[in-house]
Amino acid sequence: MRILLWIVGIVVALAAAGYLALTGIPAVQDAVFERTVQANLLATRDDLFADDALRAFVCGSSSPMPDPSRAKACIGVIAGGKVYFVDTGPQSYSKVALFRIPVARIGGIFYTHFHSDHIADLGEFNMNSWVLGRDKPLDVYGPPGVERLVAGFSEAYALDQTYRTAHHGAEIANPEIWKMVARPVIMPGEDPTEAQNRTQVALQDGDLKVTAIEVHHNPIKPAYGYRFDYKGRSIVISGDTTKHLPLVQAAKDVDVLFHEAQAQHMVKRLGEITRDNNIPRLSKVMFDIQDYHTSGIEAAEVANEAGAKLLVLYHFTPPVLNFVAEKIFTRGISDVRQDGWIMSRDGTLVTLPVADKSVVEVGRVD
Repeated sequence: MRILLWIVGIVVALAAAGYLALTGIPAVQDAVFERTVQANLLATRDDLFADDALRAFVCGSSSPMPDPSRAKACIGVIAGGKVYFVDTGPQSYSKVALFRIPVARIGGIFYTHFHSDHIADLGEFNMNSWVLGRDKPLDVYGPPGVERLVAGFSEAYALDQTYRTAHHGAEIANPEIWKMVARPVIMPGEDPTEAQNRTQVALQDGDLKVTAIEVHHNPIKPAYGYRFDYKGRSIVISGDTTKHLPLVQAAKDVDVLFHEAQAQHMVKRLGEITRDNNIPRLSKVMFDIQDYHTSGIEAAEVANEAGAKLLVLYHFTPPVLNFVAEKIFTRGISDVRQDGWIMSRDGTLVTLPVADKSVVEVGRVD
């Protein structure tokens, strides 16, 4: 045994020495660089835009609490040759870029509401899709107030735009295309209503219809979820909400429901621990957030009542940092919905072929 270990040690040492010798040679370093560029920088996921399916991927599955492996709220939807984003939380643009999504094909951004963990990367999506070849101003949809959001980010990035146009020229960095267009989605009737049960078509683009769904996230009024319908396939994205009957109704017979999930039992305990350790501000926040989010168990109930084929949980509070945390987080969900649900990761991809309405494929965009 000792002889075997000795031989293995020598082999490993020789391999390491050979690696160091090779990587110390400029020609080898340059070859590695070239191969890396070819394999990564020049690769884009244009294959995801084939017009044979409705697709959605998770570009941010975390809530505001820190998570080193997850960006904040963001779902990408691909249909009709374009990619649309629902929310753009912090770090979400970096995930989209790492997934090699060609953001010049962006069709618009939809906001559920204006909490910071849902909006912070708007400037990055606008700036990068512009530089990379977007051919028109960026449409930004959302509840009333989206005008202020667009105006604020436009002002914050205005100097950056002038620098890039001056440096690269208007042919590459056209200041007119850099602009964003706020498109508030106004629900019918009085605003807001106590029932929060209204819907409104936000976009009709060829075979794609996007419907805004009023949800319950008080005191944020209105707050929206969205339903994407394309060639007989459908996706609903809840945004932030309590368990909400109008969402169930709007998601009737949906193929895939992306629903936020907050482990109330874990959040309650965090509130108790922070209170007992004299961190009163954080303790109050932990207790407060329990009244305007949905637990994983409740999300499973929503999926069952709506008749969703697949439930994809995202926007996790607290963070799901390891296997043990996931086990604690998901307690009781399988008792309500034995199968047909998953915990998402950043990069989770759902494909809904238009040729076979019964198929729901789950994979990875990366």
